[in-house]
Amino acid sequence: MRYAKEIHPADEGLRRELLSSGWRRIKEPANLLTATLLSLPFAFLLGAITLAILYGLDPSLYAFAGDGQQFSFTISFDLATLLFILAVPLFMALHEGIHALLIPDALTSDNVFWGVNGVFGFVFTTQEIKRGRFLIISVMPYLALSVILPYILSIVGSLNGYTAFLCLLNAMGSSVDILTAGLVAIQVPRGATIISNGFETYYRAAVPSSAPGHVGSSDR
Repeated sequence: MRYAKEIHPADEGLRRELLSSGWRRIKEPANLLTATLLSLPFAFLLGAITLAILYGLDPSLYAFAGDGQQFSFTISFDLATLLFILAVPLFMALHEGIHALLIPDALTSDNVFWGVNGVFGFVFTTQEIKRGRFLIISVMPYLALSVILPYILSIVGSLNGYTAFLCLLNAMGSSVDILTAGLVAIQVPRGATIISNGFETYYRAAVPSSAPGHVGSSDR
């Protein structure tokens, strides 16, 4: 795994090579800004699902200022506040770490990159990945941190306003991942192989093992 200042732009030479070799590009947003805007409905949907889970686990999280009590808001800087501020980027790093750990040979591969773009982290790879693995890589940070984690926190007694907010933030921040997974699930056939060229995603359908001259490859 290597550090990158940004997600590499699409390489024109690689684009021509892929298209001439039978790869097909999926229909998708051309850049991160467009993808973010198109993913906003998913952000609200994922946030609503996580809010419903949190309410089911602990309805008291939604008891702000009822029964006619006066609502007041104060800011105090203490150790708990500092830990909460630090928890946000750490939670984001955990999100990206889950992506990375699910990429085959991520820690030793020179084709896997990580970095920070402003306040957001990212992980991407230029290696070939099977469709099923790609979908798991895309959705797992949301499932792990915004669906499964709230149940674990509730069991160990650590589900509170702070941890609930982190789970909700991760859910809404997973919208681009879920949008990408949806586009791949709809357009890419099962068993196909996927490769990324910057923000462009290409796929090649699986070749039957009985095809003449076919050399089997590992299911990555």
